[in-house]
Amino acid sequence: MNLMNKFLLFFPKYLIKLFLIISFIGIPSFSFAENEMGVSTFMYHRFGEDRYPTTSVTKEQFQSHIKYIIENNIDVISLEEIISKLENDEKFNEKSIAFSVDDAYLSFFEYAWPIFKKYKIPVTLFVSTDIIDSNTAGYMSWSQIKQFIDEGGSIGQHTSTHLHMPLNSKEYVKEDLLNSHRSFIKNIGFVPKLFAYPYGETSLAIIELLKELNISHAFGQHSGVISSYENHYYLPRFSLNENFGTSDRFGFAVNSFPLQIDQFSPEDMFLKNNKRPLIELTLVDDLNNNELNCYSNPGGNWNSQEIIKISPLKFQIKLEEDFLSGRGKLNCTSKIDDKWHWFGYQFLVK
Repeated sequence: MNLMNKFLLFFPKYLIKLFLIISFIGIPSFSFAENEMGVSTFMYHRFGEDRYPTTSVTKEQFQSHIKYIIENNIDVISLEEIISKLENDEKFNEKSIAFSVDDAYLSFFEYAWPIFKKYKIPVTLFVSTDIIDSNTAGYMSWSQIKQFIDEGGSIGQHTSTHLHMPLNSKEYVKEDLLNSHRSFIKNIGFVPKLFAYPYGETSLAIIELLKELNISHAFGQHSGVISSYENHYYLPRFSLNENFGTSDRFGFAVNSFPLQIDQFSPEDMFLKNNKRPLIELTLVDDLNNNELNCYSNPGGNWNSQEIIKISPLKFQIKLEEDFLSGRGKLNCTSKIDDKWHWFGYQFLVK
């Protein structure tokens, strides 16, 4: 029985009427109690490759992540389970996490995969096919990728040449994707359903191209917790490296909840001739007088940004400077009933 039903059973009718009158003039609602728990999805690249701290976690960090989820009995689901829920319009009512790895570096296969496999933790590997076709040192081979699949691993698309998709013509990107499909069919016998954008970069035009190629969902590289309100073609993942792979940060992300967004503008993730966009977001539920904080990196530095409350659900974020060319990011959080709710976004700025 929810809180409202208990309330109605306990109080006499005249007090119920009084409650309804008071509620009408502005007492906060109970809406956030019904919020989804969400899925915190994580993205790795390299493991124990100290020469690349921006894309690698240390072995000790990775071990601490696995230890944390085992000791705390964290529910881990596959990316396929996430997609299934989204396709069936199901809510994420149980708090879960998921794991993915980009680029098929050899350190994943030699070090991390045996640990994932030992503890039966599902993980998806996103593969750019050209570098595997070229037998590049430091990357997995097709025989290792097939072994990974045979041992229970999941594979996803990551283009052929790991290109900056929005910065190239539609025709060029389409041919790149089709080349990756040909390579997948040749080497593993099928084209994976899952997709992740290289660098997390996309645009409305790229999303339309994915739809043409029957790709139904895609993952980015912006932080955030997945809920049923998510853009199916721009699903968030928490990136883990030496700087952002500490035990505290990992635990915080594991225990974060979605800040559910109903509408967001600008609609296009690719900003051309617009380095200081007017950002507006509309929440699914009001914050019940809790504070909303938004941080972004205009000018190249992460700072808190000015927020204008237009209505109980709608907010405007005014950037203090222009974004630099490259990737502009936004993270918004709110602490509600001692739980952190998180929404992230990434723009590609030209």
